[in-house]
Amino acid sequence: MAIEPTKPTNEFDRNAANFPQDPQAVKQLEREIELGNLGEITILPMMVPRYLVTYMNSQTRDRIRSATVVSVTNQSNQTNRVVVSYYWGLGTIVAGSSAFSIPSGWTIDFCTRNLPGEITTCNSVSKPELTFNEGRAIVSSTLPEIAVSARVYYTSGKEDNELLAITDSKVVVFGKGNNGD
Repeated sequence: MAIEPTKPTNEFDRNAANFPQDPQAVKQLEREIELGNLGEITILPMMVPRYLVTYMNSQTRDRIRSATVVSVTNQSNQTNRVVVSYYWGLGTIVAGSSAFSIPSGWTIDFCTRNLPGEITTCNSVSKPELTFNEGRAIVSSTLPEIAVSARVYYTSGKEDNELLAITDSKVVVFGKGNNGD
């Protein structure tokens, strides 16, 4: 499985809805970035697949558009490196991926493509952004203590300016079946 490494960056949108306004929180965020504990990361070989997101959809070519968002909460007491890999339909080809180094207790949204901040803030966007893809995603991490949820947003308009629906995608432990639910 060949995955293109993401380019590390320490840039954050200070105007984003979830960017802290409290000066102490901003200082803490800047300190985490400075220490290298927060931000996009280069994909590391010690990643272990933890969860399978059974349905991913990311479309921009039709009247109804879609994007998949995978939320990952780091429940470990250490910084946890997480990668979300998006796969084409029935195959084993990686269509895109994104990675992030998540501090303890933080939740990060991984998106198949960027969405307006009024819908959700995408902290880590797939490279490349997915615009004509349907399939599944695999969430991998260096530490096992993560919580995962996933959903598909359906929108309309060239700027995704109208939210039509949100559906939850099933998340199962990687390599295991679900309980029929």
